[in-house]
Amino acid sequence: MKKSKIKLLTLTAIFTALISASAWISIFTPFGINLTLQMFAVCLAGFCLGAKWGAVAVIAYIAIGGIGLPVFSQFSGGFGVLFGVSGGFLWGFLFTTILCGIASKLKKKFFKCLFMILSVLICHIAGVIQFCVVSGNNIWVSFISASLPFLFKDLILVFLANFVAKKIKI
Repeated sequence: MKKSKIKLLTLTAIFTALISASAWISIFTPFGINLTLQMFAVCLAGFCLGAKWGAVAVIAYIAIGGIGLPVFSQFSGGFGVLFGVSGGFLWGFLFTTILCGIASKLKKKFFKCLFMILSVLICHIAGVIQFCVVSGNNIWVSFISASLPFLFKDLILVFLANFVAKKIKI
């Protein structure tokens, strides 16, 4: 195996672990969704590893959590979490890391910022839709409960992850 391939696989495993660890640091909210640093770690994986390998890190994270390892927030895991009220955000992380990976290659700041904002919005859309379906609330109540309190924080985190990725230059 080539040295660069080994490096990519190692970095992918490290980012999978980083995403997992970022889920464990959480602030509880009355909305049933916990405030974590997962968005930062997911975005950082996309910026550092690119769309393909960032996506592999997120897929690995979802897979190990899906089989029951406690890598999701509140040290939870299993299909119940993936298909529960907050599971849409976990699925949305895949799109977030891909869009951040694409953004990392863009030269024009406007388009880079656009992709970064879209990465967060698409994740939140996935989260709100699943919250709506699982909770039985309408889309507006679901948005106010599951997305709105965290949207600004996540937009800040995507830009912070971009800044950090430029500094660490993997």
